[in-house]
Amino acid sequence: MFGTRRETNCPYCLRKLTLGDLKFFCVDEEDNRHEVRLSLMDKFFKRLPVCQRRFCNNHGLTVREVTCKYCNEKLPAQMLFHDKYLSFCAVGVAGAGKSSYLTTVIHELRCSDFPLVLQAMDTETTETALLNEKSVYEARNCLVGTTSGVAPRPQFWTILDNSTESKKIPTYSMTVYDGAGEDCEKIGYTPIDAKISRYISGAGMLLIMFDPLILSSVQNEVPPEILYSSIAHERKESAPTNMVSMANALVNYIKQSLNISPGQRIDARAAVVLTKLDALRDTVNGFAPDSTINRESPHLKRKGFIDADSKMVDLEIRDWLIRQGEIAFLNTIDANFQTVRVFGVSSFGNPPDKNKRLARIRPHRVLDPIMWMLANEGIIPIKN
Repeated sequence: MFGTRRETNCPYCLRKLTLGDLKFFCVDEEDNRHEVRLSLMDKFFKRLPVCQRRFCNNHGLTVREVTCKYCNEKLPAQMLFHDKYLSFCAVGVAGAGKSSYLTTVIHELRCSDFPLVLQAMDTETTETALLNEKSVYEARNCLVGTTSGVAPRPQFWTILDNSTESKKIPTYSMTVYDGAGEDCEKIGYTPIDAKISRYISGAGMLLIMFDPLILSSVQNEVPPEILYSSIAHERKESAPTNMVSMANALVNYIKQSLNISPGQRIDARAAVVLTKLDALRDTVNGFAPDSTINRESPHLKRKGFIDADSKMVDLEIRDWLIRQGEIAFLNTIDANFQTVRVFGVSSFGNPPDKNKRLARIRPHRVLDPIMWMLANEGIIPIKN
């Protein structure tokens, strides 16, 4: 049966889709792909059709291939059968660590003891997650930055809420848009810009990721070997800059993508994520050892989103940014987004060595922004 939403969004063209907006295909052999039409009973019961072709090897079996009838992009059939549709997009400048962060988020969410079970919907999502996880968690290699001009395809995940003992458990469809592949400082009118603009437009929450190592004040304090191993290759030859220039470029990009006027706040929820906290550990003007941000995240242990902890982290990072002279950055973010929360994460837990090799992966607070999203969607409880 169709989920309670009874519609979803195409993650590619962003049109709202119901069962009648989809095309269904049976593929019993590589050269024998044929369309299967919905019957009246399929429409009535809101279900996938079965192949009725008399001599097809899949006669009587449910179709496996589904496409959007508007853009013809292939979709996982499971997208249609969830109680709620979630989506978020990681955006930021080149080298901020978007792909590394998403890799650790997916891995940690899948392997946690939280009563939310994460399952990939399609083979491409499975293969992407496994490839990145093996590179980071097993081979201990830093992920190579996404090639400019090549945007990763959305990942499709199912979240099952295992906290209930009822026969029918709530399920949620989660689309993850990776904005890697384009530097948001250099926006043009290329096909990649159009694609990432659609990703941003389709996201219910934006993860706006900033690398603190771009700041000259930080670069002057971080040991040279940590700076060399942690900063992205494409940033090594760039002059130090401030975060407000990054924020202005990103805000303009998002408003252009969403066709929002300059004076209008962006109503998408914005999680501003300061990455690579591990590189700041030994800096003089970093975070105090006993600060909240340096403590273990409490959300998983307490089976909910601890709002007081998150607000304290938000305050600590804002205070740190003000001490770095980045109050204009905070003003830019607050003036342009309706709902903002600031987070700090370390995807790896420790900086890479001089050869870009990783120690044991111990992510720090990477799930905090996702817990915030799930709490605001009513999927997990908010606790104080």
